[in-house]
Amino acid sequence: MDTKEELAATKVREVRNLLVKEPTTVKASTQTRELLESIISDTRTRHVYVVDDSNHLLGTVRLNDIVKFLFPWAAAFDKYESVVLEYNKIFDTKTAEDIMKTDPLFVYETDSLEDAAKIMMESRINELPVIDKDRVLIGQINMYEIIEAYLKIL
Repeated sequence: MDTKEELAATKVREVRNLLVKEPTTVKASTQTRELLESIISDTRTRHVYVVDDSNHLLGTVRLNDIVKFLFPWAAAFDKYESVVLEYNKIFDTKTAEDIMKTDPLFVYETDSLEDAAKIMMESRINELPVIDKDRVLIGQINMYEIIEAYLKIL
């Protein structure tokens, strides 16, 4: 079996020791300030996963989405500071549920590393939540883990 075939045959669950076991999560009702604090608490965080009390994946908030909210298109106007300050007051009233994508990309633990890599490359993201058959969040895989698994196969 060549390297590509082996990577295609390797399932996400088989590299469980490489997964981020405790990805950053929040509840749907989490206020944006707390959401921002959870993002900066771990500088590796690019996605925050929104989960319910049973840890079922409800949605995701990407760092890029937060940046869009923090630096709105209105900043291009002459009244930059007043527009941004007013906008930030509105932003402060939002919750994770207001901002999250409700159709998040993910992989099952039974998916191949090749499939995970394809999703990441096609979507131009570097990490994906890993869920079980009941949609319970069990971890996160990112391109670093896929590269590490690939290097072990070589």
